[in-house]
Amino acid sequence: MRILTYCDEDIGVAAGGSRQVLELAKALALRGHEVILVAPQSERERIAFEASAQVQIAFVPVVRWGRLRPFSFFWGSMRLLKRLLQARRPEVLLWFDSPGQIAPLWALRNSTCPIVFFVNGLPLEEVQGLWRRPPFRRLLSYGLRLASRKATALVSVCPEVLMGLGNLELIDTKGCSVIRNGVDPDRFFPQPQEKVRVELNLIAQGPYVVFVGGFFPWHGLDILVEAIAIVAKSFPLVQCLMVGDGQTKRALEEQVGQLQLSAHVQFIGRVDFDMVPKWIAASDVCVVLHRQTRSYPGDSMKLWEYLACGRPVVATAGSGYGDTVEELRCGLSAKADDSSDLARQLLCLLVDQDLRRNMGERGRKAVVRSHTWAARAAQLDRVCDHAIAEMKSAA
Repeated sequence: MRILTYCDEDIGVAAGGSRQVLELAKALALRGHEVILVAPQSERERIAFEASAQVQIAFVPVVRWGRLRPFSFFWGSMRLLKRLLQARRPEVLLWFDSPGQIAPLWALRNSTCPIVFFVNGLPLEEVQGLWRRPPFRRLLSYGLRLASRKATALVSVCPEVLMGLGNLELIDTKGCSVIRNGVDPDRFFPQPQEKVRVELNLIAQGPYVVFVGGFFPWHGLDILVEAIAIVAKSFPLVQCLMVGDGQTKRALEEQVGQLQLSAHVQFIGRVDFDMVPKWIAASDVCVVLHRQTRSYPGDSMKLWEYLACGRPVVATAGSGYGDTVEELRCGLSAKADDSSDLARQLLCLLVDQDLRRNMGERGRKAVVRSHTWAARAAQLDRVCDHAIAEMKSAA
């Protein structure tokens, strides 16, 4: 199958959206498909280069000055898509949604190529700044409506997004598919804890609680800091490692100072993607929290990475998080925005080494069995096949 893939992610950055696109594209290519990926020119080429062995990447030059970037990508990607379509017609277009980007609609307006539209979120709840002004919000809604109705099949990482589209009367949710994020179990795997701690120069005795990811309001990291203050009363040497960066870092640093937790909370900063598995391996317990700042929970990639590394997880109770770790019996769930309950669940794991080990082993087995990128690509493969068959039937 020849799959033309379109995204507006900087695939040179190890962020959730770019990793999803790259990993699914690589996994589809490894299934024997010819995959061409159209994406904006990346400022960091190394990660993109890693995928080039399996995936043909067609970069679109963009202007990164001011607000010209989305418009330059729209114009450049539309012209590139038209050339690719004329050179050799793909069997399916895999379109990862990008708020406001409708270049595929223009390029495909006279084409019968089936479209699989992968929607990760609702733009009206995602966009910030200028794009939240009424004229731009209406424009985004219009673009989403056009794309959703043009698509042959719709996919999302969580059912709540598809339900949201249905509530907006944009789609009939009966023909939609949920394909969650995954993990590469060869990159994320269990490693000896003590050896990794020495390598990372972690000299404190611990135990270690680890969060890896972006510092955003919906991750509720202020609740984790409050919980560590409680845990420290029972474990005076506890260490909480915050690996990453983002919007809320300054507020978190101020909170740590006010609670006098500088001896217990370390801000590691951004690390190379290849080092992420080591920071996870250094942990006794990993944390993934979710604060309800939008109408859907999404699907945290870090959850699957924690489990692939064989570490137990404490997650916020609810769909996609606590429900998942409890179903797989690989962690515990804590009430949302409740630092006392989060501390209670952390303590439950920290005092029981056998429980941590057993949960970690179950998580690893569950991931390898059915939550890899290869498994997700197999699901997406079936969706693409169905979209092609549906288009042929309609023709």
